[in-house]
Amino acid sequence: MKSSLRAALAAALTLVATCAATSVARAQDDDGEQPVLGKGKYESPQNFAFELRFGPYSPKVDDNTFAPVYDNFFGDGTRFMFGLEVDWQAYRIPYVGTIGAGLGWGYTQITANNLVLENSGVDPSDVSQQSSLNIMPFYGVAVLRVDTFARNFHVPLVPYGKLGVSYALWWVNDGIGTATNDAGTKGRDLSAGTQAAVGAMFLLDILEPGAARAADVDAGVNNSYLFFEWSMSNYPGNQMNVGSNNWVTGLAFEI
Repeated sequence: MKSSLRAALAAALTLVATCAATSVARAQDDDGEQPVLGKGKYESPQNFAFELRFGPYSPKVDDNTFAPVYDNFFGDGTRFMFGLEVDWQAYRIPYVGTIGAGLGWGYTQITANNLVLENSGVDPSDVSQQSSLNIMPFYGVAVLRVDTFARNFHVPLVPYGKLGVSYALWWVNDGIGTATNDAGTKGRDLSAGTQAAVGAMFLLDILEPGAARAADVDAGVNNSYLFFEWSMSNYPGNQMNVGSNNWVTGLAFEI
């Protein structure tokens, strides 16, 4: 009887010890024993980054004109642009980060009431018809993301830089259709220039490591970020300069 009791007690203690060890291992795992980035054997392949982008936009139209035609018509109010970007992380530089190529797209629309000619006898407040400047930039950039701080030092910040070329479709609508000047030229064209950005990403995975690992296993999402960047686009020369220097924020996902 006593031997049976001892055997049962030993089995119970063994079970408790096993459960305790498992719980401690899981707690250590959730507390960050693994790297902030890089989940070892649990990490799926990482090849791309996807960004949802949003920020103010102030076109540099007047930089290429002799008079402030943009400010005189549209004013200096804050407008916003939203966009998307997809980056191919082509190569990982050891102890630095990833380098690759990115393609981006954005869109903004800037509107204002049509102006009334002087001595026309029309009260400007009675004019409800609006004209709009529509801008849709496309760009291709080289992208360097320095994620060694997060992967190797548990600092959840990833600085990055981008540099490349940009093309922007733009068109002016006068409230009826595409605006046309007295010579019959329609107010639409394509501007070409440069695109650059510097920024930093905050790794959201560190807030919920367990959920981050589940997203990787279930959906292949390696890492999620909140990012903030200073973006610069410029279209110099004898063309409409619809570029802008502005901050951009949004969410990024590596897959």
